[in-house]
Order: sequence, then C-alpha cells, then structure tokens
Amino acid sequence: MHALSLFLLVLLAAGAGVPPSQAASDAYLAELKGRANSLALHDDAYWRVLLHVRPGVAGTRSLVDDPRFFLSPSGKTDPAAELLATLDGLFDNTSAPAAFCRFPARYAWLAGKLGIDPTRIPRPPPCPEVDNILRTIDGQSAEMVFASGYVNSPASMFGHTFLRIDSRVKSPLLSFAVNYAARTDPSDGGIAFTAKGMFGGYQGYYSVMPYYDKVREYSNIDQRDLWEYPLNLTPDEVRRLLLHLVEMKDIATEYFFFDENCSYELLFLVDAARPGARLTETMDRYWVIPMDTVRAVIAAGLVDNVVWRPSRALRIRHARTLLPEREAVLAVGIVDGTVPAGSVLSEPVPDATKVRALDLAALLAQYRIAKKGMEHKVFQERFYAILSARTRLGPVEDDTPPLPVPAPPEDGHRSARAHLGGGWRGSEGFLEAGIRPAYHDYTDPPEGYTEGSLIEFLSGAVRWYPESDRFRLSRLDLIRIESLDPFDPIFRKKSWKVRMGFETRDFTGERDALVSFAGCGIGGAIRLRKETVAYLLGEVEGDFSRRYHSAYRIGGGGSAGLTAEPVRGWRLRAEGRGIWGALGETREGPDLSVSLRQGFRIGRDLSLTADVSRSVTRRVGRTEGTLSLHRYF
Repeated sequence: MHALSLFLLVLLAAGAGVPPSQAASDAYLAELKGRANSLALHDDAYWRVLLHVRPGVAGTRSLVDDPRFFLSPSGKTDPAAELLATLDGLFDNTSAPAAFCRFPARYAWLAGKLGIDPTRIPRPPPCPEVDNILRTIDGQSAEMVFASGYVNSPASMFGHTFLRIDSRVKSPLLSFAVNYAARTDPSDGGIAFTAKGMFGGYQGYYSVMPYYDKVREYSNIDQRDLWEYPLNLTPDEVRRLLLHLVEMKDIATEYFFFDENCSYELLFLVDAARPGARLTETMDRYWVIPMDTVRAVIAAGLVDNVVWRPSRALRIRHARTLLPEREAVLAVGIVDGTVPAGSVLSEPVPDATKVRALDLAALLAQYRIAKKGMEHKVFQERFYAILSARTRLGPVEDDTPPLPVPAPPEDGHRSARAHLGGGWRGSEGFLEAGIRPAYHDYTDPPEGYTEGSLIEFLSGAVRWYPESDRFRLSRLDLIRIESLDPFDPIFRKKSWKVRMGFETRDFTGERDALVSFAGCGIGGAIRLRKETVAYLLGEVEGDFSRRYHSAYRIGGGGSAGLTAEPVRGWRLRAEGRGIWGALGETREGPDLSVSLRQGFRIGRDLSLTADVSRSVTRRVGRTEGTLSLHRYF
C-alpha cells in the first residue's frame, strides 16, 4: 500500500482518540525537524524535484515564480527553510486550504522518510479536492505523447509533448491529458508572441483535459501526427505524479520557448512519479527541445514501445495518392458541392477505386468541419450523400495499401549541431567552425523531422584565413525558418520564409564587411517527384551596414530552386536568388547568387556537406566552396 494511503488510514483511525497536547505537538515537531536536518532531506534530489529546483549560475533557485507555492518567505531560494515550513504546516490546520491538502506529495514523501507517527500530530482536515481529482482521473498508467512539429505556429515548430493518464477503463480516448503551456494574450501578434515567449513574458500553467480534446486539436486540426510512448510506471507511481500535479494546480511559472517550456516542465511530474529518475538533471540548462525530452525518457528505461497516430491530413494525402487524377478531382468536387456524390458510381473504374474516391471525400469533409471550413448543415447533407453512395456499391474487397509508417521522432538526428570544415573564397582558402543549437535544415538527415521545413536558431560559423591571418564571422542566423509545402488542390498551402541575422559580404574596392539583415518571402512549391520539390518565392529584405553610403538598403526580388533526395542518404538543394535595392543604397546593382548545397548521411548523428556558390554583390563576383563534417548532439 502506498505511503500516503497508509498515512491517511492511520490518521483516520487515530482521529477518534485524544488529540496530542500543544506541548507534545511542539516537542514532536522539534523532533521531526531535528531528524530532517540530520538526514539532510533538504538536499535530497526528490525534495528538489518537488520544489522544481534547478541549480544555476545564480545559485539554487526554484523555477516556480508563484509565491503561493512556498510556505516559507525564502522558500524559492532556500530548500531547507521550505522543508521546515512544510513540517510546520503539518501541525497547523488553521490555514485555508490546509497545507496537508495543498501539498499532498510533499507530506507523503516526508511521512516515508521521517516515519511520522500519525497519532502524535493534529488530525488533518478532509481534502475533497484531492480526493475528487484522484477519483475522477483514476490514474493507473501513463504515456508521454509527442505531437510532431508544426512550422506554421511559432509555439509548435519544435513539436510539443504532454502526458496521457489512463484509468481502469481500457479506452485511450477516455483518458486525461496533462499539459503545460503558456497562457498567452490572444491580441498579441506574431512578433510580440515570439518575443514574449523567448524572454519569459508569459506565465506557464499545468492543466488537465480530456485526451480526446488533445487528439482532435493536434491530429485532426493542426495536421500533426501523434507519437505515444507508454511509460512503465506502476499505479502507485502514477498516483505520486497526480499528487504533485495537485500541488501545481493554478501555480504560475515563467514560460520560455527554449528551456522552461512544455517539455521540460513535464519532466518534473515524471521525476515526482519515480524517485531516482532525475530526468530534469539530464537536460541542457539553456536549451530544451521537446524531442530531446522524449529521448531522455527512453534513455532512462521508462519506455518499452511506441504507438503512432497519423493526422487526418496525412491520411487525406495518402488517400489522394491512391487515386487517378480524375477521381481525386471528383472527390474534392463532392465536398465543394460542385459534383453530386453519386457521380462517382458511373465512373469507368473498378469499384475499389470508387470506394477510395468516396473515402477521400468523407475524410476531407470531416477535416473541413473540424477546421470550421464548412457549415454544420452543409456537412450533414454532403456527408450523408457520400455514405449513401458508398452503400449503393455494396461489399467491396478492400485492397487499399496501408499508410506507410514514418521513422519515429527519436530516430532522427539530435537537435544541436557543430561542424568543422574548410574551403575557398575567391582565391583565398579558409578553415571554418560553426555551431547550431537547433534544429534542422534540408540537407540534414530527414528521418524523424517534418518534411519541407527548415528551422534554425543562433546558427553561426567563424572562419580563419591563414594567408592573411584573419578571423571573420562568416554568418550568424539569429532566426531562419522556411516552409516549402508543395501545393495541392486539397490544402492549397503557401510556402514562406523568414531570416534575420548577420553575414559577411563583399564591397567594391574594399575587403568584406559584416552586414546585418532581415528578410521574408512568400510563394509556392510543387512536387516534381516523390523526393523532389521545386519552389518560387517573392522576397523583401533590409540590409544595414556602415559600408553602405546610405547605411542601409531595402529592396525586393525573389528566389527559385529545388530540394531533392536522389538516393537515400544524399540530399541536395539548388537555388538562384536576386535582390534589387529600392530604398537607401541603390547604385551598386543587385545582389545575385546561385548555390548548390549537398548533404551526405554518414550516420544518425554524423553527416558531410559540400557547398559551392557563385555570388555577385555590389558588382563584385566571387566563387566559394566548403566541405564540412557535421556532428549532431
């Protein structure tokens, strides 16, 4: 029987007797405090988990910012003071809510460590809220769920993790989801949202919701696959997790995209469930990617298998590839209301093909109603017509090929990358070193990552030119995001890019100089073959440097190129780009470039890249080539 249940049982039995005198209570409290000090419980790793303490350069501090979480005025920075105040709370039933009900995980742990005698402490009040949560959720097992990255949402581009708590009822969709997320301001635009997320401008909270709401949100609406990782936690361990979740109810912590985020904060719950897991200690102090937390849970031996839930959008795309063009167009027309559902029945194709066309129409109609892209009455009429047409076909042998299972996210390369290499620029050779804390580009090994997305933060490289004995910052991308999503008549997505940072460029009659820039683009992409995508983007860019006569240049232009994987393990990107100045520096002509970048996979966390480019900047032409070895970590 778990510690808290035993503790409560004895408390209830002892409650009928005579309560201890104040003097006896004071003496026993002093005894417990002395025992806690002698055992140095304030330094115990589990106590620090319950306080969300993470050692840092500023000393020992809790990541929780809400003063209601602490019983001691100095509890945020002093685990020892908070432990003594927690013991004080055990003997004080005057607060509302009582400390015993407010911090059940703390008291369950202290009861086990100190061997607290329930007959020597005041009888605690009932805790109906705790009892109701435990009874409603009825937690018996838990899973970590990873929602794949969604590049069109700044908060979700790296993916998202949450927990699923299963009850005795063996139906996952009737389970509960435990989530940690920022409480954002709906009026914030994209720039404000990103800035607040990066610098702690939002408060983060734990929440509990029905799991089917999460599945509907991610799998059906956001077009994100779900990967479920069952955790081998016992029912008692799940109960410990829930007791700590009670302690975090409505408690605010500062939310940061890059470290104190959805994934890192969830690890405190898993650490609370299994003492000794110490997952939060294994994570990088300054940069936590959701997929890295899944890898940490797997490495700790908490996961035995993985379950994949494909998004409805992926199932629609798969159904689309199984149809001839005419039948696919008919399916879209049925949902648009331009073609009656029964028209499929007269098509000169096998019945199996007709079934696939109607199945595609049904999937697409469900997708649109989930996205609120169709009125409910219209959906009912068209969906009923689709089902009626399908019924008229009668039984048909289903020979639909299954949806191919992609590589799970944990099989992808690690999110940080460092490289060493060398090459030439014009007539001068150089050596280069660089690092990228996150995340992925087109020439990285693609397994486990969202197709068509490039996301890089703080990616930089420095060069040393031995001939002139000089160092240069070749480039530093503060942020670079691209989404090359091939257009199709069903989803009709646009492709886009944003980039901001610094790079070294050539200037007429002078040595190169560092230029700061910010730009964006929008356009479209088409799929030429299964692994080949061509794109065309219109762009605007602003450049800033003292080397410009006007100190700046603002202009526009565009880029065109393709990404491909000719054979497995060899990826390439070819691009041509031109930017013409319109404001500021306009006298020196456009910036033109053509480039070819190739990536060769050596292993999951090792690759080789070969780049060659020709650029014309301020009428200065230069050819450049680089060969680099990349290590992912």
